[in-house]
Amino acid sequence: MAAAAAVKLPRAYEEQEHVPAPVDPTHFISLDYAEPSPIMIGFQKGWRALKRTLKIGAVVALVGAYPAAVVLSSHINDKPVDIPAEQGWAVPGIAVAIHKIARELEGAGWAGNRPVWHPQSRLTALPAWQSGTAEALSQHVKLIAELSPYEGAPDSDLAAASRLLMEVPGEPMRPRLTAAAEALNRFDTRASRGLAMRPMPEEIMPQELVMFAGWAAEDRAALSDRINAVQEGGWPASKDDIAAFYRAKARAHVAHEMFSANAGKAYTLSNTAILVAAGRVETAWKRAAEMKPILVSNQSDSAVLTPNHLASMAYFLLEAEEASRHLIALMEPSAADEVIEETSVAQTAGDVETALP
Repeated sequence: MAAAAAVKLPRAYEEQEHVPAPVDPTHFISLDYAEPSPIMIGFQKGWRALKRTLKIGAVVALVGAYPAAVVLSSHINDKPVDIPAEQGWAVPGIAVAIHKIARELEGAGWAGNRPVWHPQSRLTALPAWQSGTAEALSQHVKLIAELSPYEGAPDSDLAAASRLLMEVPGEPMRPRLTAAAEALNRFDTRASRGLAMRPMPEEIMPQELVMFAGWAAEDRAALSDRINAVQEGGWPASKDDIAAFYRAKARAHVAHEMFSANAGKAYTLSNTAILVAAGRVETAWKRAAEMKPILVSNQSDSAVLTPNHLASMAYFLLEAEEASRHLIALMEPSAADEVIEETSVAQTAGDVETALP
């Protein structure tokens, strides 16, 4: 039985219907002369190029996105403060302060309180601008508080706003600035209703001009220190140079806006000398406030390629300081009397000359 089964085994396999037929060796000869389609080759090359481009673009985007975000997050709004005519403010300086606070909070945001990973934490100009703005507003509000006493003490809302406008290390500024704006608004509301003492523009202007001149002197000294410092790094300017420049610019902007808000109401239109001096003050502070280079330069050489922006700012501040002190002298009662007397003498002499045949 075993031998018979062994003999039948190959025959059983041969009798299966699924045994493949032998392959003719000449069947695939034509494949040696086959060529791929040019359309498919072009498609494959295009697909490989697209994938390569996408990979390179992704790498460039990842590497360049953060620096681009740093540049785009720096927004210094030095435009003039435009107070709508329908808004009735009792004290113009309070309106300027509130609009400046709102502009910084709703614009770029407070850069000094950003986390380490945020693009604004890499900036230098914007934090210096905002810090200088807050400091200048705090000092100006404090001045108005002293000119608006209640029972022998500065107004409580203004005093609170002045404290809130000062930066505290490690404390977020948004809640402080919001509370300061609310305190300023409360004071102006009370002043408009006669419930708080409202200082007149002619009372505020001489005092604020003294303060503005002091700002110019302080900032010129800081800029001079940076101009004469040894440049150890940071071409064309170091971080300290940029911070000194934008702090001076911020205070100049506050000075210009506050002066412009009070200028039209602080002196009479009949005094030509004061009008001319006030126009000079406004122009000088405006030049310093609007100076906005793309890159701050503090080159100590002959400045063949790049100017020294710190020196230019210091010069504008010197002009603003001198113009402010000149206007202060003219607004003193004795100086005003002399101007009126000189005007009267000139008019009298003109009348006499006219009467002569």
